[in-house]
Amino acid sequence: MWSRTSSIYRQLDITNVVEYIKNKLYFATLAPGRREIRITRDIVPFSIDSELVYNNFYNDFGPLNLACLYKYCCQVNEKLRSSANKHKQVLHYTSLDQKKRTNAAYLIASYAILYLKKTPKEAIRPLIVGNTQPFLPFQDASIGISGYTIRLLDCLNAIHKAAAFGFFNFEDFDLAEYEKYEQMKNGDLNWMVPQKFLAFVGPSTEVGSAYHPPERYIDYFVRNGAIAVVRLNKKSYEASRFTRAGIMHYDMFMPDGSVPPRRILNQFLQLAETTNGPIAVHCKAGLGRTGSLIAAYLIKHYRMTAREAIAWMRICRPGSVIGHQQAWLEDIESFLWRAGHQYRLKYHRDGDMILHHKRGIYSIAYKLEQKINFALGTERFTCNGAENNLDVSDVPRKRKVRTSVPEAQKCNLTSFSKINKPGLSCILGKLCNIGGNALISSELNTSGLRQKIDADMVKYNSILPMNKSEITQGDRLNEIKIKRNKLSVNSLLFPKNNSLSVPTEPITRSQKKQ
Repeated sequence: MWSRTSSIYRQLDITNVVEYIKNKLYFATLAPGRREIRITRDIVPFSIDSELVYNNFYNDFGPLNLACLYKYCCQVNEKLRSSANKHKQVLHYTSLDQKKRTNAAYLIASYAILYLKKTPKEAIRPLIVGNTQPFLPFQDASIGISGYTIRLLDCLNAIHKAAAFGFFNFEDFDLAEYEKYEQMKNGDLNWMVPQKFLAFVGPSTEVGSAYHPPERYIDYFVRNGAIAVVRLNKKSYEASRFTRAGIMHYDMFMPDGSVPPRRILNQFLQLAETTNGPIAVHCKAGLGRTGSLIAAYLIKHYRMTAREAIAWMRICRPGSVIGHQQAWLEDIESFLWRAGHQYRLKYHRDGDMILHHKRGIYSIAYKLEQKINFALGTERFTCNGAENNLDVSDVPRKRKVRTSVPEAQKCNLTSFSKINKPGLSCILGKLCNIGGNALISSELNTSGLRQKIDADMVKYNSILPMNKSEITQGDRLNEIKIKRNKLSVNSLLFPKNNSLSVPTEPITRSQKKQ
């Protein structure tokens, strides 16, 4: 709390005033009955309650996604750096609406972590000390009242660790790409871990579901080096539609809404640990089963808690991890920690070392490096760029050990940070030297594919939709997404002014080099 200008703020009809930068940045809640703050020349007030909005499925209301957090940080920095505000105080105010207030607190506390170098506990402490109105816990995207929730502090811990390990960097973040591809009409996909995992809605060419074929993704996958697709739901398209393009395909079926059996968990983790390049994962909606398995990988290899992993999943892809999948992750948390410790001991001889990424998700610099390397003919195709996406420059280490490990795992051994000393220098880190793997995007003849798609559509439109009794949780979530975006069946595949550039014949990695 602070006192010099407290009388001024009392006159503005606000409560619970918190100071984050002395005499400069404040956070407050409007007094009961107030909808906006009174204007004064010494204060620059702003609110994001109506500007940054969470698109809910049912009773879920947050946390706001990574794009919203990025926009918020840019807005705060712009106000703080403006010469017109040099002698003014910047005030972020929110309403008494508990959901909006919780999301607003999440944003300013995350800003404090990313830009003011606060720890999660330091960032949240002023918000809760002396506060008579507790912040709501975040619930999942299931129908009804959730029996399992994550707290505001879990989200802040997730932001802190994700930044420390280089999952994202707001100095190098392509907002347009995030917002474009999260839309259902553009594929409904989100990167979760840099050059490792992206989650997307399940493609389908079967009758009774929204027509959304694999070809919708191939160009993006090829350009971004995705070398494998994992399908967790029942067969809804031919795997050959991916493998024709040189993208490996794996089926790891489990029922909609279920938790992964140990066999599937082990199979998924082994694939992730021995695959040198991004893996695209989907179930029906790309939320529950998909989020659960990727979260398990985060718990094992980044030593996140189950709640932190769930929080990061939802910050990247709202709605991820649903129902009892949350409790399942918490139940196997200790098992995954032990497995991760043993894995690092076996391959790195230090169980406390954690992978650090040089480039985060939606990195603009990474794509520029790819283009430059391809133009210069200096691209390296080993590990699909993963080797060059790891950094040791800002990471404290006890020792550097080289061990004999399988060839498929070598790209994951180049940089690690101590779990108990993550550091946050990566979030504002400088760009490194040009390097990395270039991925190829070619102009390809698509007439054969168009004929195949047209034939599919004739078949699709000639049969009645599925029986209502067959509708699953994933179907309901997808239906909400479609209605939210006001899409028709035909608009899902080819939006207007959206060109198709996908292969019609099998393409090998060696052909891509040419």
